[in-house]
Amino acid sequence: MAKYGKHNEHTYRSAFRKGIDWCVYNTKLIRELFDTENDLLAVAIDQSYIRKAGKKTYGIGNYWSGCAQAVKHGCEITLLAIVNATQKDAMAFRAIQTPGKADGRKMSLTDFYIKQVKKYSKRMQRITHNMVGDAAFSTKHFTDSMVELGFTFVSRLRKDTAVRYLYAGKKTGKRGRPKTFDGYIDFESPDLDRMQKIDSLSGDDGEYYTIVANVKCLKRNVRLVVWYPEGLDRVKSGGFRLYYSTDKDMSGEDTMAIYHARFQEEYLFRDGKQFTGLQDCQARSKKKLHFAYNAAFAAINTAKVAMARDDKYKGMSLASYSMLMHNMFIYRRIIEVSGIKLDKKKNNP
Repeated sequence: MAKYGKHNEHTYRSAFRKGIDWCVYNTKLIRELFDTENDLLAVAIDQSYIRKAGKKTYGIGNYWSGCAQAVKHGCEITLLAIVNATQKDAMAFRAIQTPGKADGRKMSLTDFYIKQVKKYSKRMQRITHNMVGDAAFSTKHFTDSMVELGFTFVSRLRKDTAVRYLYAGKKTGKRGRPKTFDGYIDFESPDLDRMQKIDSLSGDDGEYYTIVANVKCLKRNVRLVVWYPEGLDRVKSGGFRLYYSTDKDMSGEDTMAIYHARFQEEYLFRDGKQFTGLQDCQARSKKKLHFAYNAAFAAINTAKVAMARDDKYKGMSLASYSMLMHNMFIYRRIIEVSGIKLDKKKNNP
């Protein structure tokens, strides 16, 4: 028993030094699970805090933890995932660890995130040209960079963002620059003649309106979607949210569908931490940590595809599937070590 365990431990730890093209492996799984031709897909980018100790661990530093709502000592990973707004699901594409300042990182975190997206942009664009990020990414620098790379970027704006109507009147014929904007939008009392209500989204959860407008801080015209959770007639101060897409021709429905699908990436972080050992690696080197993080997400992708292939597993949660696989592994391991011979004619697992 001890010999068996020792042998497997050696094999498992040796794998952490191997180089695997996770993008190729995950892309095959993504294409099998998602209909990349007809489904509404987007690349989602987000970060997650990873608890980790050790002064010499690569990437160790102080990072924001969304769960704790505080800055904590540990590591941080950036996950590029493919979210499916049609199926309401997500698959991991690539995990990248954020280097700490002690590791020689001289660029800002935003520049580091842009660098990683650029590195894998061609591979991701074989799947989709849409990208989505939360409000932290809705800066001019990040938005412009995504557009330059060929992505349509979808995100959320702050409520106090200055947004202007586009001028649609006749040209005066006078000298000077033509009039471009026609005043700022008061979202608590907007001009409904210029905005279009999205009937397919409006309902019990509020009202949605869309308009092509100019976002001053982004210095660009965008497809804007305004959500009033309690309806426009009962809107209170700040009782609205702003979403945008850099593609002015994208519909308001698709803009909201892509942004809402972004939350599916959070389930990848949750499942990785609970079931596939995302936070359990005790290695300190960059290469071994890189392997451990990507292996954890690849395990989630593999489990999703395995469940989709077999009708008896469809609809099963990852928690139930993980427990089932664990029990089957333990059962077979006990049979192998004990030397018990099973009758194959009987329905033994």
